[in-house]
Amino acid sequence: MTSLRKIVDSSTLTKVFDLPPAFKNKKVEIIMFPVEEKKLPSLTKAQVEEWAKVPEIQALVGALKTDNLPANINIKDIRDERLAEKFEI
Repeated sequence: MTSLRKIVDSSTLTKVFDLPPAFKNKKVEIIMFPVEEKKLPSLTKAQVEEWAKVPEIQALVGALKTDNLPANINIKDIRDERLAEKFEI
């Protein structure tokens, strides 16, 4: 893999990066690697709409990371919890 390594004055980078105060007015080392582009699969609107109808996906509607969910919860647990709430089980 090709890379580039260079030491530059940080003031030359202020137009490109928001530098932390510790980097300002100092020499810094820049190391660059090419980004490997990963192409995401193309989906049609119909495919997305069909996929959104899957019960496991429907169970996630309204679930947010900030909902105080346990760290080890999975999609099935969320679905079961939502169904229990809905049908007062």
